[in-house]
Amino acid sequence: MDSFNKRLDGFTKDLCDLRASLQYTQKDVEDEKAHVEKLSKDYKDMFQEINMLNSKMNTSNGKMDYLENQSRRKNLVFEGIPESGHEKWSDSEDKIRKILSEKLKLDHKHIELERAHRSGKPPARDDKPRPIVVRFLRFKDRNTVLEKAKYLKGSNIFINEDYSEVIRQKRKELIPAMKEARKRGVFM
Repeated sequence: MDSFNKRLDGFTKDLCDLRASLQYTQKDVEDEKAHVEKLSKDYKDMFQEINMLNSKMNTSNGKMDYLENQSRRKNLVFEGIPESGHEKWSDSEDKIRKILSEKLKLDHKHIELERAHRSGKPPARDDKPRPIVVRFLRFKDRNTVLEKAKYLKGSNIFINEDYSEVIRQKRKELIPAMKEARKRGVFM
């Protein structure tokens, strides 16, 4: 009987130790649960702040892109004009004036250019020539030149509007849809 009582006392002691350990563990679990809830709330707050900052950044990027495109509003890009070595701005301007008068049949004396310069890295040997970015003094002159661009058909010289990189990329992505629409006979 004594051995049974000793064993029972041992089990009771072990049970009390387990109960104390369980209570301690439960307290730790409750502390961790409160900590996780606080972290979860902090995470939600940070997520909302990140979304707000992303929204503000997207708005700012849109405004910046709009301003960049507005600053390019009077520009046209001439592509396919042969390039001579070490070409100066004045040489580029002379080439543009020659195209305006000879190919587009415009009185180049009445169309004022603010500047004309090559854009990009100089070509290596037989690469295609760099485009010439032309800034007109008046927006109406730019539109007149753009309307006459159809006279360059077959000359390997092309005139395009000058857009920011973001807009150029978006337009490039839309080319397949445009081609598909043209196949269906939709022209805008």
